Amino acid sequence: MKRIIIAALFLFLTISAYCDVIYYPPQKSFLSYSAELIYSFEKVNKPKTTTSLWGGFGCVGSFNNFTEPAVGLEVAIERRHYFKENTFKHFFISGYLGAAYMTDFKYISDFGIVPGFKLNYKGQLSPQTVIEPYVSLSVPFTWETEDFDSYIPLPVITVGIRIGLCNLKTK
Repeated sequence: MKRIIIAALFLFLTISAYCDVIYYPPQKSFLSYSAELIYSFEKVNKPKTTTSLWGGFGCVGSFNNFTEPAVGLEVAIERRHYFKENTFKHFFISGYLGAAYMTDFKYISDFGIVPGFKLNYKGQLSPQTVIEPYVSLSVPFTWETEDFDSYIPLPVITVGIRIGLCNLKTK
């Protein structure tokens, strides 16, 4: 019951944006780009499944307005399903729930809660450094930090890349 009440609160107080977890606050298109630097802690649950906690920062923009990106901080929990057993790299799909603070240092100052799904590829640059290109589909629920204007949340497709440190903990 508590989860239903919390979900209902988020639905009543929504504002739309763009996203991965970091998102593009002004509603300009349904397709955006993202570049992120992250640190993640990934724990193996089953031979093909992990849970990842990650945080970082990055920039997100709209392909319609390429030269005016927003930047922000993000944290998320992600459930990953890899296609090969016990490798925990290459292609995987995931579902995530994250939070982000976004700004353009002029007019935008937003906080968002972002659920979504991704198709990812995890490549290892070194034993702890990863690069993850992805395509995600998400619906960001956001609040402007100053006047709490409301918008209808809309789905967004994001094409992005994440680079960062990954601490993989096998059982």
